[in-house]
Amino acid sequence: MRRALLSSSFCWLLTAAAALQAGDAPTVARIRVQPDKAPDCTSLKSIAESVTRDCTSNDAKAIAIYNFMQLSHYHRNYPGEAGGLSVLKEITNYGWSLCGGLHSEQSALWRQLGWNWRFVGWSNPGHTTVEAEYDGRWHYFDVFLKFYAWAPDGKGGRTIAGQDDIANDPTLLTEGMILDKGRGVVYAKDNQFIMAGDHANWRAPAFLSCGDDIPGILSGVKSRNRAGSPEGWGAINHADGGYVTDVDLAPGHALTCTWDALPDAWYWVGSKVAPAHTCSGHKDTRNDPGIGLVLAPYVSAKPARSYANGMVTFAPDLAGADALLGFVSTENVAVTDKALAPIDAAKPAVVVFRLASPYNLTKAAGSFEGAAKMEVSSDAGTKWAEADPTGFDAAVKGKLAVLIRLTFSQPLKALRFEGVVQNNPGALPYLSPGRNTVAVSVADPAALGGNSLVVTYAYRLGSSTKSFEQFCEQGKELAKGHNTSWSDTVTYARKTFTAKDLPATFDIDCPTPKGQHPAYPRMLFMRREIVAPGAAPSALPAGAVEAKPAAADELPTLPNPFLVGTELPPVIKPRATRTIELPLTYLQFCDVKGTVGESGALRWPKNPQENDKVVSAVAVITGDLTGLPVKDIAAARLMVPVVRGHSSARGQLGVVFLKEAPVKGTALDLNALPEPQGSGQIPKQPAETPEYKPAKVFPVDITKPIKAIAAKEVAFNGLAVRIVPNRSVDEGYTVRCEVSPSEKIILQVDVYADVP
Repeated sequence: MRRALLSSSFCWLLTAAAALQAGDAPTVARIRVQPDKAPDCTSLKSIAESVTRDCTSNDAKAIAIYNFMQLSHYHRNYPGEAGGLSVLKEITNYGWSLCGGLHSEQSALWRQLGWNWRFVGWSNPGHTTVEAEYDGRWHYFDVFLKFYAWAPDGKGGRTIAGQDDIANDPTLLTEGMILDKGRGVVYAKDNQFIMAGDHANWRAPAFLSCGDDIPGILSGVKSRNRAGSPEGWGAINHADGGYVTDVDLAPGHALTCTWDALPDAWYWVGSKVAPAHTCSGHKDTRNDPGIGLVLAPYVSAKPARSYANGMVTFAPDLAGADALLGFVSTENVAVTDKALAPIDAAKPAVVVFRLASPYNLTKAAGSFEGAAKMEVSSDAGTKWAEADPTGFDAAVKGKLAVLIRLTFSQPLKALRFEGVVQNNPGALPYLSPGRNTVAVSVADPAALGGNSLVVTYAYRLGSSTKSFEQFCEQGKELAKGHNTSWSDTVTYARKTFTAKDLPATFDIDCPTPKGQHPAYPRMLFMRREIVAPGAAPSALPAGAVEAKPAAADELPTLPNPFLVGTELPPVIKPRATRTIELPLTYLQFCDVKGTVGESGALRWPKNPQENDKVVSAVAVITGDLTGLPVKDIAAARLMVPVVRGHSSARGQLGVVFLKEAPVKGTALDLNALPEPQGSGQIPKQPAETPEYKPAKVFPVDITKPIKAIAAKEVAFNGLAVRIVPNRSVDEGYTVRCEVSPSEKIILQVDVYADVP
């Protein structure tokens, strides 16, 4: 019966099958989907051109490339592949490296602008840097340490300093840069995140966000040695090595890129641990006014920046007339009754299809109804190995493409195969707040034939209830997601294109509710798929709503993140301050064992091994802050009267803001205390002064939490003062101090004097 149906209704399939056997499966090549505000990571040239498109100087271009590198990379040990790894593939597939690799990539992008480069090694500390040559001089950009500095250009203006400039004039750093202790970053002294009149200077670039410091840079520059201009470093090479980012899809195939990671779905040769930024807590982005805002939607999703995954899928519509066109080749196969079946029942049928993308495969699995033998080839069909369709990760891991061959004698139905790929989330084509114009193209629209290209974006819209001015006044980090939320509802934008439609553009509006402030959307995925006539595109997330055009007043935007740092700093007139003092009350001393007393030595174990040896303890402080100014606070300090420090080392004091008001005579649960929100130092106790009489007062900066209390974002329930182990301060000693229970404890608040 099946043979009769084939001869009368499906004879055209024999011709199609013959063509497929010759390897002529219709593939739509070089599918490109590019939003106008995102970097175009198709090639090194397109990256350099897209991120520098609005630049008006070479300094601005160099800063734009530096900012792109910050967006797309974090530091972690080198990724690597046999024979070396191209810069372009590292950018699209990985997104992490150490100093030499990151600077190889930066120099490869400079090369696209026609600039020379030179590597400069430091012996103290060990570090590999790189400089760019433009405008007749050398310029130093460190995307590993996250640093650059300005120098006079000799013509009354400024330019990015080279290491020779810094070595000849260290004051460019010692006097030109300043550490913001509260945020843990360095700013140019004339370009800080502070109020400039009525507006916050929120675009001030934040440097050295991972804990490096100016003395370390000066030491490194002093020990510098030029290392020439190689076309790569640490096996990360300028040359592409044949790698291309082309997305080529046949009917029934889809490629989905996402901004999220699947468990254990990473590829990193030689590593036994998953790739992630070694500095946790998003230290590198949460104060960044440019790329930090792009990445803020993902802060709550993972403890640190890491890899992300996508999916390449083959799920042919076996009910369609063109069901076989997505295969590389077929033999003795036809489609009947929504199944693949042998034309000649006396012979086995064979189909071959490809899972391929510009991204390394990390996992793969398939499903179908009906018995079949499955084989995989990772060398274009030269060698085949039998595999289990329920999971054949080892056969695909680290490959850009594999062929899969199914041999069967019985009908096959519900065929679906998926390959998990690793994509760098910092190099994906994200959407921005406001209107996004998305360009779509393919190499040859005619290759679509009667099929369609379907493009789908899925994301969660976000907005902030606070302005940058409020963030500044309240001492908040700019890009940590403070007072910002993203909708639980998924929004999608889907467009279907036929051959006659391409190339094309379409708009996606990412609106902001009236009265709120724009935030980048939380991207979920971007999908490209070739859909046969009559077939349906891939399913949307449950409950997803379609994006709609928005009114102009609902489309506020944020500045180009790659231009942050290129503008001249605003002229900020110094503002005088006056200091007010609010008295606080020493309530009691208590320790982890439940001891409550009038006074005692504050200690804190520096590691778990000391938990049974060092008894942690705190001094509890209470008070009434109703006299706290509501706004215009410049700084706040807790003035702690100390009777005695440690005789061998300095100590760091931390201030913990309590979640509940303490009760006199009742010990706190020290194991449940929040993390300290302010810090200050006490010096080593002088040998000639074993005790301060009267107590000596040391300040602890608590500006940020006091601003939050003043803004009524949190309630004040009292404080606990404790020791915070910090090797850079206490040199590894288990230090202690004693706070006076009888001397005044004062909260000093600096308020701008020009405010009534």
